[in-house]
Formats: sequence, structure tokens, C-alpha cells
Amino acid sequence: MELKVVPPEHWEGLFPHWEELFQQSAEPVVFLSPLWIASWWRHFSEERQPCMLAAWEAGRLCGLAPFYFRRISLPGVKQGASALSFMGDEGVGSEYLGLLVLPGYEEEFLLAVSEGLRDKWAMADLHGLREGGSLSSKIAKILGASAPGRVYQERRPCCLIPLPGDDESYLASLSRNFRAAIRKRTNKLVKNFRVTLLRTTREEEIKPHLERFFAMHQARWLAKGSPGSFYSPRKCAFYRDVSVGLLRRGWLRFYHLEVDGVIRASQFGFAFGGVLHSLQDAFDHEFHPNTVGALGVILRAMVIKESIVEGLEGYDFLAGMEEFKTRWKTIAHYVQRVRIGAPNLKGAAAFSLSVGVLKAKDWARERVPNWLMNTRKQVRTWSRSRHAPDVALGAGEKRA
Repeated sequence: MELKVVPPEHWEGLFPHWEELFQQSAEPVVFLSPLWIASWWRHFSEERQPCMLAAWEAGRLCGLAPFYFRRISLPGVKQGASALSFMGDEGVGSEYLGLLVLPGYEEEFLLAVSEGLRDKWAMADLHGLREGGSLSSKIAKILGASAPGRVYQERRPCCLIPLPGDDESYLASLSRNFRAAIRKRTNKLVKNFRVTLLRTTREEEIKPHLERFFAMHQARWLAKGSPGSFYSPRKCAFYRDVSVGLLRRGWLRFYHLEVDGVIRASQFGFAFGGVLHSLQDAFDHEFHPNTVGALGVILRAMVIKESIVEGLEGYDFLAGMEEFKTRWKTIAHYVQRVRIGAPNLKGAAAFSLSVGVLKAKDWARERVPNWLMNTRKQVRTWSRSRHAPDVALGAGEKRA
């Protein structure tokens, strides 16, 4: 096995091999596709050093590790140190990350990667390792083998709806009150307005649909004093970029609830591996006609029905187990964030500092009064919201 570093300017020549590996790898996810990673790097590469490791055997790409380095500050260390992370780990909701490897090559590839990265990082900070995956435990074990006492693992829940073969069976699985609320709200909206479920299916629709989506999302959160998810121009540019590629591959699932000719709610996601992954939602928070509310709930119910008709087997909310997700009859699975300190002085310092901060936060959550923690959170939210761009709901709509 021959391991090579592939710089971004040579990725285009790598794409055909990357696509083939993506289709054949042990754990393919869209977040590791050339489309997603290349788009992310295009918009989020600032202050990062790429480290794309490709493993070849007999002319065939058998493993790919999309890493990058970033500088971290260490007390008493003038030049700081390097942290190793996965591309795609910031800003765009890439919930499942890791490596692409052909089945049977996992351990050999990881050993080659570990050797190839020797002495090049002080701490590995790896997000999105799916618990129970064939690579998750091996990554922590092999990269942390030289200093097993410097491995710290966190886990956070995600939730997914297992979809049955028909919508009536699915609705019957929900609580009686929630099921009744969905039907009542949907029927009331349909009775009083001209309602259409739209899906973005043409490239020329992407720009206006995204603009409306961004505007609804930002208007709602700015009204709450939060900057919203799309205050960053980089994130908006990423969504525009990746949407085209998702559509061309048949993966894009960008749905909209249109009421009397105006989009009032949208849901952005993609379908892959028999599962719809829901990345982000938005709705017009000022649209409350005739006491009809919960447009996001109405749209989600419609999208779930469409997914069942399409033959999908799951609806993935991705991160979190909040009640507004679990009431849809979800099951939990987990992803890990693994921190690994290198077997040297910088590794010891970086690991102690990083894990120490986490433990201090845990200590504070247990002992500091809730009102003080909430005040701190509100101050941080206010500070961020001051820098968020002002947005309008978009042209063409009429207030109810």
C-alpha cells in the first residue's frame, strides 16, 4: 500500500477514483463524498492546511483520509501546535465523518495513516465518528496507541424515524394527541388556502428557493435575538454550491410548503442509502392566518409521507434528541467526538488543556446557578446577533 498526500489543486484528477471508492467503501456517507468535501474546502479552508491522504494498491484507490491541520495555542509554546481534524467538521452540519476505505483494508490503511502522520500533530480532534461503525473504534485505538492515556471520547445522540411501508401505519404509531394535531392543522390549512407541496427539481429553481429559505430562517431567529444559522456568507455560499451537485446526483430533497402561491416553509435535506437526511428547516414566523400554525410540522408530515411513497426506509434528524424530534417516533443512535494527544510534550499540553476545559465546563454546569448560565448564554447570543446580516422575508409575499 502506497500512501500519498494529495493537494487540493490535484483533487480534480482524484475525483473519478474518489467516486468509485465512495460507492464501494465500507461506510459511505454523503458528508464524505467528493461533492461535499470539495465544496466545504472551497468555502471553509481559511487558516487550515489540507492533508488529504490517499492510499493506492496496484493502481486502485483503497483508502482516503480527508484531514486538515489547524494551529492551536499552547501556554509557553511560542509557535503553538497543530491539531488534526476531519474536513467538513465545521459550519455546515456534517454529522457523520471519518474515512473512506475498501472493506478489508481498514486496519492496514489506518496503520499507514498513523505512520504517515507521525510527529505532525499534537492533538487529533475528530468529530462525527458513528458509534458502532467499523472504523470508529479502530481510529481511536490506532491513532492513540502510542499514548493510550490521552484518548478522550464524547458521545452525542442523533435520532432517526424508521419508516414503514405506508403512511397510515406510520401515523398510527404516533401518540393520539400529536396525530390528531397534525391532521387538524393540515386540514384547516388546506380548507382555507391553496396549498401545494413543492420540491426543487431544476437547477434554475435553486437560487430563488435558497434565497427564500435563508430569508425565512434568518428573519425568525433574528427576531429572537439570535444570529441564525445563515448569518455566515460562507455557509450560504456552501449551500448554493452543494445544492447543484446534490440535484445532479438525484440526492437533493429540498421541499417547500406553498400557500396561495408563496413559500411559507421549507426543509433542506438529501436522500442517500435509503434515508432522508434533514439538514435544516425554515418557516415564515409571521404567517399566522386564521389561527393556523405549526407550518413546520405540517411540512414535515408531508415530507415524511413523500419519503414513504418514495420507498425510503428512514428519516434522519441528525444531531439531537429534542422533543420536537422524538415526538415523531424516533430511535436513537450516537456519534463520537474523539480527542487524542500525541506522545510528546506538546501532545500532553494540548490534551490536558482541551480536556481540562471540557471538565471545567461540566463542573460549572453542575454547580453554577441556571440563571447565571442562561445570562451568559444570552449575552453571547446578543453579541453574535449584532454581527448577523439583516434579511427580509423576500419579495412577492403578503402578510396574513
